[in-house]
Amino acid sequence: MEIEVKFKKLVSWAKLPEYETKGAAGCDLAIAIQEEVVLYPNEVKSFPTGFAMMIPPGYEAQIRSRAGMTGKGIVVANAPGTIDCEHIGEVKVLLLNVTDNPIRVLPGQKVAQMVFAPVVKAGFAEEK
Repeated sequence: MEIEVKFKKLVSWAKLPEYETKGAAGCDLAIAIQEEVVLYPNEVKSFPTGFAMMIPPGYEAQIRSRAGMTGKGIVVANAPGTIDCEHIGEVKVLLLNVTDNPIRVLPGQKVAQMVFAPVVKAGFAEEK
């Protein structure tokens, strides 16, 4: 199944998400910074992707840690972060350094992945 998600670059150096392989469930997210940033131990920082997107109603995007970054000690702090169809601003990624050492985050580095999924609404009923 495929859905159409519209993207808008907010800065010229932004990289739009892309699937690394044909069978990948998540598309890679790169950060849109122009200078190296140091992420210190136990520090959380918000990183811009440089794009906004329009997700069709009935779907969501989940921002998750990327295996390659997790192996280096950087995880998405609020994984999975949820973006719904009402979010129209820039997509940002909260990264957390879980190591005891500072880690350099580089311009254009792929730091997270995004997975799209259908949304199921729940009905709430109080049991008496």
